[in-house]
Amino acid sequence: MSTPALETLTPEVQAQIMRNIGSVPAFISLLRASPRFYQVFRNRKEYLLTQLAFNQFHPGIIDDVWTLAKAFQIPQPVPTGDIGNFISKLALVDHEHQQHSIPTSIIAPLCKIGPTIAWFAEDYRDSSLRLLTEVGTHMEIKQDYDILHSEYSITENGRVQRALCRFETFCHLFFVPEGNEVVLDYYIEARRYLLEYLADDVEEIACIRDYLVRRLWGVFEAMEERALHGDPDSAIRKLGKACQPVDWFSGSAKLKHSGYMEYIMSKGLRFIREVLESDGLKGAELVMNHSFCREFFISHALSDEADKSLDEISLDYNAGTYDGEGDYVGDDLDALSQGLLWANHGRIPSDWGRWPLKGLRDWGYVFWDKRRLEASGVLDME
Repeated sequence: MSTPALETLTPEVQAQIMRNIGSVPAFISLLRASPRFYQVFRNRKEYLLTQLAFNQFHPGIIDDVWTLAKAFQIPQPVPTGDIGNFISKLALVDHEHQQHSIPTSIIAPLCKIGPTIAWFAEDYRDSSLRLLTEVGTHMEIKQDYDILHSEYSITENGRVQRALCRFETFCHLFFVPEGNEVVLDYYIEARRYLLEYLADDVEEIACIRDYLVRRLWGVFEAMEERALHGDPDSAIRKLGKACQPVDWFSGSAKLKHSGYMEYIMSKGLRFIREVLESDGLKGAELVMNHSFCREFFISHALSDEADKSLDEISLDYNAGTYDGEGDYVGDDLDALSQGLLWANHGRIPSDWGRWPLKGLRDWGYVFWDKRRLEASGVLDME
């Protein structure tokens, strides 16, 4: 009986094969099927597992994945002192992954959050581009539907995944369990964390926040429709009435729904995905069992920092730093997006506030390449 060809390869080549596998089930299947590959794996365990974890993400955002891995090493809830130390060292983690391996205890969380981030990236594209199409219909703009709704470019996918990764890092650092006091220091450190990023990076995170709020409001509204306009004796209605201290569907409770949403977002993307994918009673239970009003989370930090960052962009743009032709503008991850510059053109810093950006953030104006923006027709608008 002949030996399978893969078994005859040198250990170095076999290790190279394993470091390029992007699927956790495929990786495990190979180790189970081949004693030779398993032996090579044992001799390079931390290195190969680190590569497997990184392969769950867009290759252009590995620095941000490494930052997330460093955050995962700090147990929750993270003390404000540890948050401060983490932020102080944030710039030092760039490219560390080229010399170091991730601790094995962090491999599993990264391998789980990677596919979740990829899932949200796809959902984000569908949700946001649907709204951009509605903008075109409402404004009577001519759009190229095929290009507008085409698959992500490599750059677009990287931008969205990077923003989701940074959002998840924020969640890990600033999650406060129900019943724990949210001290002012958390709010201060949250703003400081956002200041570590460039202006357009902060705006990307703001777009992700708006998208998640929009998706969660959809869940809340569906629950209310079933409870208040369906069967009054339904399980969801009974569950709402049982909530303490007041009925979840009462007027006083609904005033706190935005705070409940902040708490749900603070639990991270894996929990948010579970809420979005759960229908009926299960989804209602997930929401109502985590209806803790979180006053100071990402929306409060962004309400100051996102606007401040856009002021900085406006100052640079008006001074001629970004003329649309230089290295700072283009369809790559390190460049400013055409959408952000288009939205900012002609404005002065005092004009910026949250309200004029709401519609722009809904369709993710900072993420799209020039080709998609041209197909949308928005670049022809003032």
